[in-house]
Amino acid sequence: MPDPEALLCAILRDEHPAWPADADAVFANALIERGGFHGVLPLIHGKIVAGKRTDWPASMIEQCRQQAISHAMWELRHRTLLDEVFARLADVDIVPVVFKGTALAYTLYPQAALRTRGDTDLIIPEQAKAALAESLAGLGFEREHGVSGESISYEASFTHSEPGSGTHTLDVHWRINNSELLSKLFTHAELLATAQGLPGLGEHARGASPVFALLIACMHRATHKHNPYYVNGVAYYSGDRLIWLYDIHLLAGMFSGEQWTEFVRLAEKKGLCAVCLEGLERTAAAFHTDYPKTVRTLLSRPGNSERVARYFAGGVLRQQWMNFCAIPGISRKLRFISQTLFPPADYMRVKYPEGGWLPVLYLRRAVGGLAKRILNPGRAS
Repeated sequence: MPDPEALLCAILRDEHPAWPADADAVFANALIERGGFHGVLPLIHGKIVAGKRTDWPASMIEQCRQQAISHAMWELRHRTLLDEVFARLADVDIVPVVFKGTALAYTLYPQAALRTRGDTDLIIPEQAKAALAESLAGLGFEREHGVSGESISYEASFTHSEPGSGTHTLDVHWRINNSELLSKLFTHAELLATAQGLPGLGEHARGASPVFALLIACMHRATHKHNPYYVNGVAYYSGDRLIWLYDIHLLAGMFSGEQWTEFVRLAEKKGLCAVCLEGLERTAAAFHTDYPKTVRTLLSRPGNSERVARYFAGGVLRQQWMNFCAIPGISRKLRFISQTLFPPADYMRVKYPEGGWLPVLYLRRAVGGLAKRILNPGRAS
């Protein structure tokens, strides 16, 4: 049987491949499943239509079309909500910076609906958290319950749901990542200083600049080697989802010489050379992405081992230890331990809706976490 992912990559490379002669219904279903997993079905549909491939099975093209229509309808409502959000936040002098999927959808893709995603990521100043939460509540967003704490979580999710329009989630960050080690790599002030307008999301929308977008895209794919992402409620561990690599492909394709110089400078400054090189190489393997040989040479220069690269190369337990070591001061380390072992009671009540005595719920959580370590030791190495 042909390789479904190889065919997906060929389509995304605009090679307009013919339908494999030996492909059957099983292969067609596998192609749809892998395309959905990789988040590229709307893109695939657009490229099949653009290539005028009449030899492809009509049923398979129709499934791609339905996925494209569904996401386009979600996109229309999501865009309207974001316009309202940015206008409301501007009224209280909050200027978030959009990054990852939504920012790229409105800067790289001919139609934003071609870039599938389930939420929008924003970063704000930490002191704006309360005002932002109040503003979002006024627009009908509800804050999701999650583990919180000074060094436990640096983001909060807000969800807007209404009949017929689906669920729309904002992941609001006051640091770029929940990892203590990674959290300081990119600040709101740093991203805002070079942010660009996103006219498709209204006059108040700002997105990360292309250079920062590529740095973040490379870092983001690396985080999912050990941290799960979810497709249809199923957890997966991999950095090579095709939609993420395609983002990198499109960004690399638009860079000027000056942007590549700045990209390398910042990668060196932030200890992301190895992470960025891996992202570019994986992207080139999938999409034959062309980027300067000098960039590859500079990113691979021998030197001191990068702490961020060691972090991503380690297992979950090693990452947790490195995050713990990155917390400044004894008092904050002690608070981190306390908040990790004993999350807020409201979080525990949501996690265990069947109820129970709170100390028993904490014990149950601890035993469950230990069981995961024992049953999945490979991720705890």
